[in-house]
Amino acid sequence: MSMNYIELQVAEVIHETHDSCSFEFRVPPDQVERFKYRPGQFLTLRIPHQGDWLPRCYSLSSSPFAGENLRVTVKRVDDGRGSNWLCDQVKPGDRLEVLPPAGAFVPRQLEGDFLLLAGGSGVTPVLSILRSVLSQASGRVRLIYANRDEAAVTFRELLQQQVAEYPERLQVIHWLASVQGHPTVSQLALLAAGMERAEAFICGPEAFMDAGVSALERAG
Repeated sequence: MSMNYIELQVAEVIHETHDSCSFEFRVPPDQVERFKYRPGQFLTLRIPHQGDWLPRCYSLSSSPFAGENLRVTVKRVDDGRGSNWLCDQVKPGDRLEVLPPAGAFVPRQLEGDFLLLAGGSGVTPVLSILRSVLSQASGRVRLIYANRDEAAVTFRELLQQQVAEYPERLQVIHWLASVQGHPTVSQLALLAAGMERAEAFICGPEAFMDAGVSALERAG
């Protein structure tokens, strides 16, 4: 085993959509401190490939405050060597080599209002932030979540549960390109209106993130 990687057992594999899977890892008691994480961080997995190894980073969709297993969510990429191997080969009980959590896509604090823009699989770290803010603080959260079509919406039931649990604090706005076309800067700016004092996080494909940044500037 390489120097800093730690072997973790896969507790569960969840087929989220036709092209995405979540993998839950059990953390042994002696590694709990090393695998403490903040909402929005990612894990690096060591993927075997043609007699060698590939490092692949996947965001944590679990919340550090929910008392649950570590969970990363992986979307298949066309010809993606890591994502397809994970979704096709890995099953509960398997062991994978994992680096401790890393990444700076994290809220400075959980208090206050949050405006979250997610495109496709970019919802993964955003979900961790959303659940952590709702369970640990008292601010409002608005999630603008863009997808290709309804079949591509990941975490649909989990988001429904969160809305049911926090109806006064959580607003989820779904945007489906199949119905509405791709969101423009002005459309995103309208959806962001009224959250000028919120801390904002954007994650998704590059074009979506660029539009999101411009929209937030326009919305003040």
